[in-house]
Amino acid sequence: RAARQTLGRAEVSQQQHQADTARIDLASRTTARFIEVLARQQRLDYAEERVRQAERTRSEVATWVSAARNPESDLQAAEIALAEVELARETAQQELASARMTLAASWGALTPDFGSVVGDLQALPPVESFETLAARLSMTPELWASRLQANTLSARRRIAEAGQKPDIDLSLGVRRMEAFNDQGLVMSISVPLGSRKRSGYAIAQADAELIALEARRDAERFERHQVLFDTYQELMRARHEAEALRTRMLPMAEDALANTRRGFEAGRFSFISLAQAQRTLFDLNQRTVEAAARYHLLLVEVERLTVTVEDMTP
Repeated sequence: RAARQTLGRAEVSQQQHQADTARIDLASRTTARFIEVLARQQRLDYAEERVRQAERTRSEVATWVSAARNPESDLQAAEIALAEVELARETAQQELASARMTLAASWGALTPDFGSVVGDLQALPPVESFETLAARLSMTPELWASRLQANTLSARRRIAEAGQKPDIDLSLGVRRMEAFNDQGLVMSISVPLGSRKRSGYAIAQADAELIALEARRDAERFERHQVLFDTYQELMRARHEAEALRTRMLPMAEDALANTRRGFEAGRFSFISLAQAQRTLFDLNQRTVEAAARYHLLLVEVERLTVTVEDMTP
């Protein structure tokens, strides 16, 4: 009986742990979807700014073409550029709508029941050293689940061991014998047959499963360490790229666009030069958003990989 109670407690612990793990996975997935919405909002903002910029440039070029300052081909190029950025804006709108729908589905809503999400993608939180994070792997939910499964298998093995010793059921009672007008003592003995052989099979099976479980646990531990290392390296690269774009490349692109615009207005640069400078700045803005979003998404993954059982305690 004690062995069966131990098995019951082990199975309950496994089920509770599975529920806690599912809750952590849902939280990580929802956070990642929130970041995607935030990034797509930023991309749409840049796309709309690009459209406004292209409309303004087209208007300027049309004026100068009318004044015979610029060739007709410049106006055609400006109109093509405007159509291109309008198409990019439509794509950004569709991507944002899709991301919003996915985020709403995280809490069971069929349609988004929220407006714009608020956050700063360019605020990159610090991350602990790889060594500190790797030290947490021994207490992750996955390895803890393996320990709980081992406890369950051990409890089943103990039940099988107990089954090797047959439970002899002995009962005593008194029966009245009417024919003799007397009473007699009645004893019955019940001995289960065949339990020793079945229990031997169960013990062997439990032992084999425990050995296999230990092998899987070792493999998972090494695999998880490698996955964490790779993810951490990607995280560092994303941070370096985001900071380089924001602090060095974007300011240079902004200065280059300002200089090109002044030269274009003075008649020293062609429309093609201006369009190229505008595209370069836009592309760098998009890359900055993508790098920052990638950093946040990778940080969520690192946190998921290194969450411990203690972190899961409400």
